[in-house]
Amino acid sequence: MQKWIPCDGNYITGDVLRWKQPIWSDEGPRRSKKKKVTRLGERCVTAAVLTVDSKGFVRLSVMKDEILDNKYGMPLKTFKKDEIIVKKRATIAKGKPERLKWSDESARSIAVSRFLR
Repeated sequence: MQKWIPCDGNYITGDVLRWKQPIWSDEGPRRSKKKKVTRLGERCVTAAVLTVDSKGFVRLSVMKDEILDNKYGMPLKTFKKDEIIVKKRATIAKGKPERLKWSDESARSIAVSRFLR
């Protein structure tokens, strides 16, 4: 059984995260200033952290993407396995992220320690 821990933005390279995010659709011409944006549903993304940028960007490798809610019953585009995505920390934080617990949490605490850097 996997144990998930709320992480509140405290994650490092090598962590596995999962969070929820809405699926949006934009309708109308691309260059138009008046775009109609509709929320189509919600997904749960599970991904491994590849790198964390100093500007707040996180590169992730998708492990699993599942549709939780499909408002209109139409097919929704999902992330493919091993697809690389880039998200801001703030965007991930909106989805109440959880971190997969390491088998040896003491090793993770040493890796996170600011005194050893």
